[in-house]
Amino acid sequence: MPPKNKGRAFKSSSSSRPTLPSKPTPPKPFVPAPKSLEPFLEKLSKNHVYITHIDTKPAEFKKKIFAVPVLMNIVIIALIFLRIKMIGPYYMKICFSVMWGEKNEMTMNTSQMATNDIMQEIWKRTMTFMADLLIYVFIWPWPRAFFAGRKDGNPCSWRLATGFKEKEIVVRRSRKWFIPGEGVLLEGPEQKLLFENVGKAVDPMWMSEKTGYLMLNKEWDLDWKVMIFATKQVDQKAMKLEDFKTTIFVHDKEFGWVLIETAEAGGSLAEEEGRRKIVAFKDELTALGKENLFFRWIELVQFESSQPGGFGPDRQRQTMEKAKQMFESQEVDFDKFWAKVGGMKGMPGMDEM
Repeated sequence: MPPKNKGRAFKSSSSSRPTLPSKPTPPKPFVPAPKSLEPFLEKLSKNHVYITHIDTKPAEFKKKIFAVPVLMNIVIIALIFLRIKMIGPYYMKICFSVMWGEKNEMTMNTSQMATNDIMQEIWKRTMTFMADLLIYVFIWPWPRAFFAGRKDGNPCSWRLATGFKEKEIVVRRSRKWFIPGEGVLLEGPEQKLLFENVGKAVDPMWMSEKTGYLMLNKEWDLDWKVMIFATKQVDQKAMKLEDFKTTIFVHDKEFGWVLIETAEAGGSLAEEEGRRKIVAFKDELTALGKENLFFRWIELVQFESSQPGGFGPDRQRQTMEKAKQMFESQEVDFDKFWAKVGGMKGMPGMDEM
């Protein structure tokens, strides 16, 4: 007869199995990056902050924008080669004279020259050398990086690989303002700087006015190689286009890659909704060919809100009456327009309407 304690022993061993500690979660507003983004995150450097978003500007508009730097860099290369053609013989004659003793018009016989003539010639050659050195150090890198940059890729390789699409993935990478280290997820100067720069970068009003290529500035660069990789992942159905909606990625030693949704990065949900409402307002007027009304509206609200007595409900109603007259003077039905953009609720400065 089998011993009776075998089943008990098995039950006892299973019940005594140690429980695994739960994985720590980052502090709000940071959340762990989803596993679906791991192929993309493996391509990112832990020393930078990244912002992804989807550029929805028309493809034809993107072509026109990109044509400007292409033509500019071609002109720069042409001018540099023209300079080489013109100055090349000058340098060759100096080399032949100095290195091989071949006499030519660049040879200086100092024993038969006045001191002033010697100094003038030295100054002239020094300035020539300096000018060409500056061209090589400061101007030549522009077309070289544009057409043949290797470390982070280059704009030409990006366009050749992805073409021009109605919906394009844009990946921005922080410049030197961000110093990786512990504490960026906690309240303090590091987090404040992060939110300040990120808040400006994801402002819907600012983003609505620019295509991805024009978002290069002193705070943010574009990661051409990562954009190529992300686009190929979407084309091959390995990832979804929605995976690259406006999101901020930060790496932390303890939590790994974490992300911030744009509402948290840019401020409160109310502030985010206000910005979105302004963008919808401007886009609708632009579609009607009345973009000037948007700027006149902004000027009107700013003027009225700066008047003594505050911008309470009465002042807001008066402002709306003036705005209605302004809209109707340009044959835009004020009431129908606001109904189309979802009403005034959420518009900054109109909270009490």
